[in-house]
Amino acid sequence: MKIPATLQPLIDATQRAVPSLLKQLQVGQLLQARVLDQIQPGLLRLQIGNTEVLARSQAAIAPGTALKLEVVKGQPLPELRVLREPDAGQRQQQVVRSAMARQLSPPELRQAVSELRTLAPTPRQAEALRQLTTILQDSGLRSAQPAPTQIQRAIAQSGVFHEARLAAGLPADPADSKVQLLRLLVVLREDVKLPAKAEHPTGTAVETQAATRDMGADSLLNRLIRLVEGSIARIQLQQAVALPAEEGQRQAWQLDLPIRLPGETHEAMLRIERDDTGKADGMASTWAVNLAFQFDTIGTLQCRIALAGEHVSATFWCERSATHERMEKRLPVLRQAFEAQGLQVIRLAGVLGAPPEPLIKVPIPDSLLDERA
Repeated sequence: MKIPATLQPLIDATQRAVPSLLKQLQVGQLLQARVLDQIQPGLLRLQIGNTEVLARSQAAIAPGTALKLEVVKGQPLPELRVLREPDAGQRQQQVVRSAMARQLSPPELRQAVSELRTLAPTPRQAEALRQLTTILQDSGLRSAQPAPTQIQRAIAQSGVFHEARLAAGLPADPADSKVQLLRLLVVLREDVKLPAKAEHPTGTAVETQAATRDMGADSLLNRLIRLVEGSIARIQLQQAVALPAEEGQRQAWQLDLPIRLPGETHEAMLRIERDDTGKADGMASTWAVNLAFQFDTIGTLQCRIALAGEHVSATFWCERSATHERMEKRLPVLRQAFEAQGLQVIRLAGVLGAPPEPLIKVPIPDSLLDERA
């Protein structure tokens, strides 16, 4: 974010000659500076590198403040603009704005991959398509009744936690979806750079008109690249949820969780929330898991399970009355399962209808365009 107020460097604070630094300034150049003193209202003493300068500014800036400056005007009277680092909400907006326009949802991606299979790919293209298909098939849950370890694996390898692992000093997980997609993207981009070759009837490799067309904008390789980039952008959009819109002690993680049954795949979305606001008072963190999915046989089902210390509550919202009745009959079994784990059930209910607010919250950018671009 740019602060409208600009700095106008004058002369070296210890010399009368114009510092060589100011003579070398170029428009667009970025500089690091530190405020040494506010001499009087509207006049600052700055240190830029090894040079001290006086600067006129309408902004009141405390001594010791580090500044990032952009040169917006050169000689004879240079002007420097103060650049401010984006806050938490702005960082999230930047990620969302970048990923939103490029991302592909899992159903869109599967449909596009299915269409590409009907084409006649070269061996190299067929291998890339096979790798992308394998990455998609390995994600999510592949069992009608998944075990806890399977759910943990699906979450850990969803791609959402890739950068967090690297930041923690851990090696990249080769089974992580984002790692596999990034590696495939590198291979595809290298393949695009290679000259397209076709075998001549005599056995000599020559470039042909068909091969040249294949390397065009609508080639299968380029379409594969767009699909992989769309998959990565989808993960980046989910990762944006973990970037808090405002500083605080609330954290959330959200991801796609495909449920793969024989002959069909159903979409589910999972959101995990942690609230540490009670820690200051000695209270345990509050955890909540939101899950939303839809089956043809039962319609849309959404649930929220919250855990605070030894206390647990769960609410299920059912789109259809038949599903609601079946859910109500199964709630006593769920209560027994919670109590068997030593938990105290505070609330356990099924509701016909939709939750008062969305359980899955996809961040929406204020604008898909950067007006300052």
